[in-house]
Amino acid sequence: MDPTPATGRRKDLASVLLTVGCVGALAALLVTVPVLQGPDAPEDPDIRALELSVVVPEIPLELPEPPPQPVVAPAAPEPDAARTAPAQAAPRGQGGGVGSAEVFGGADSPWVQRLASDAAIDPNSAEYVRGLNAETFKMAMEEWSIPVYYADSSTPRYDVPLTVDWAPVGTLRDVPIPEGARPDPMDDAHLTIVDRSSGCVYDFWGATGSGGGMTARWGNAIPSDGDGVYDGGMASRASGFSAAAGLVTAEELRNGAIEHALVFAYPDTRSGGPVAPATKSDGRTDSSSALPQGARVRLDPSIDLTSFGLSGAELTIARAMQRYGMILGDTSGAFTIYAQHPQSLAEGAFSGLLPLQTSLDMSAIPTQYLQVLDLPAQSDADAELVGNRCNGF
Repeated sequence: MDPTPATGRRKDLASVLLTVGCVGALAALLVTVPVLQGPDAPEDPDIRALELSVVVPEIPLELPEPPPQPVVAPAAPEPDAARTAPAQAAPRGQGGGVGSAEVFGGADSPWVQRLASDAAIDPNSAEYVRGLNAETFKMAMEEWSIPVYYADSSTPRYDVPLTVDWAPVGTLRDVPIPEGARPDPMDDAHLTIVDRSSGCVYDFWGATGSGGGMTARWGNAIPSDGDGVYDGGMASRASGFSAAAGLVTAEELRNGAIEHALVFAYPDTRSGGPVAPATKSDGRTDSSSALPQGARVRLDPSIDLTSFGLSGAELTIARAMQRYGMILGDTSGAFTIYAQHPQSLAEGAFSGLLPLQTSLDMSAIPTQYLQVLDLPAQSDADAELVGNRCNGF
């Protein structure tokens, strides 16, 4: 580009016009428009950046200012690149998500039962909901959540020692363990493996190590085409639910739909045993606002969720809470739902959907409109190890 200042060019132009006079058509003038190139060229050139050169005499000219252009709305700001980079291809053992509609979608599964708008509400619902709303609603993500890995017929298989002192068996045999599979880093150390070749889900609590060196305090397995509930309890969750049930996955959020109930945990779980569909409980609270494990709650189906200013991910989660509800599956230190742990997904799986944090504040979802569905009677049967085609017990 010509570095001559514009002021100098205007002075030269004035002298040329005085010399040439008012020649009508300036037939000898040939106008050429150079292409802007090189490091000084703007990324989005407009016509005002173009220069004209006059062949005779060879004196640079400037075009007059063009007429005003229509105003174009600015592009939306770019999200943080660290959070929104495209998802990388998943290495072996990782996949796009394992929503309960995929693994526990049978006709009798409590996870895929869409709730009737006139479902019976428990007489004590208002008190239960006050108790729930005394807690901040969260979603566990990078801590206290569930890594879910995926296996196939080529995945190496190992026997996993079970070390807790009350374990009725000492080994869960022939477990496919993908390379790189590792448990959640917190004390519960959950780890779940979905074997898509055999149709089995392997759930571990207190897992350590990896591959052939993996051990767990307890582990069990269940068919993926069942209801996701261990008969007799003895699951990696206190309620008898498979840890793969009821999770929020990146794939579901990206698709804008969760077609199953969510699992949630709560500090005040009632003593005296679970209610269906739970088969076991570690509840120890006697207060009137304590909920038994297995209780199902939902967002009032009459509210318009689009009126609360929710983000896309929040709205997807809230709609699942409204249509399918949430089932109480564990005792915890907070009122929380669970995302599939990002460590078990391809890098960037949650990009553009949710920030990667230990837990996310979900209080924008209007939990003041929760309803507790009519509670079945509690039962307090002893835990029992029940064999199936996956656990081999």
